[in-house]
Amino acid sequence: MADNKPPITVVSVSDMHGLYLRHCIDVPQGDVLVIAGDIELRHKKRDVALLEGWLASLPHPHKVVGFGNMDRAAFEAGESLSIAGATVVVDKVVEVGGLRLLASPWSPEYAGVWQIESEAEGKAHWARLLPHDLELDVLVTHTPPAGYGDLTRGSHVGDKQLLAAVQALRRPPRLWVCGHIHEAVGEYRVPHPAAPEGILLVNAAAFYTSKHGWEAKAQPRAVALPQAQVVAQGDPARAAAAAASAKSPGSDSDAGGGSGGAGVWKAPRDCIVL
Repeated sequence: MADNKPPITVVSVSDMHGLYLRHCIDVPQGDVLVIAGDIELRHKKRDVALLEGWLASLPHPHKVVGFGNMDRAAFEAGESLSIAGATVVVDKVVEVGGLRLLASPWSPEYAGVWQIESEAEGKAHWARLLPHDLELDVLVTHTPPAGYGDLTRGSHVGDKQLLAAVQALRRPPRLWVCGHIHEAVGEYRVPHPAAPEGILLVNAAAFYTSKHGWEAKAQPRAVALPQAQVVAQGDPARAAAAAASAKSPGSDSDAGGGSGGAGVWKAPRDCIVL
């Protein structure tokens, strides 16, 4: 990100797995909202409509939607999928809010869709997507890189080929957002020869907001650029208040669902909440 670009705040969230319907997630204010996959899009028409309703309740001027291995409806729809009020990004570079951003849904073989089945396949994929001279402000990958934001059950399960491709970029991104590994939610610094302090990596997995003891740690984070510093995080108390309000018979169902909203968005009564 060029130093002469104006300051901008990027809010990231991943791996909601439908939890936005249960008001477990409090979204900080910011300029650009980035979703790094695993929204849990199983049924195109129904789940996209639910997501669009939630996104419309949030005040962020720009919204970017990426996907992950549990977003089968998006995988099957391919380029025909559109989400009202958001920029859908799959394996391409876009400019949003003055930021150059790339999002990719692929992850090492595990379960679901967008699976990389071998190291050779991964090397070819990331080499094509991340050529050495590519310049990005924000990189969004559903999978974390190997060794950072990827620890689960005592093992590092991130993508080695992705890490190598990013570290080979001549100019590193200011911010890297991932998800996929729920218990590794948090902030990390990924070494890069051109970044003395490392690349700020945010594993934005929010699934554990519904798990006791993780309600605060797994909330979405807001990062100020170009400094690449976390400046805010969702508040579980606000999320709990929103959940209580949503259950109230007289609550307003048409207002905002994040910390900047005027009220609480309600999911339709017939929606399926995971």
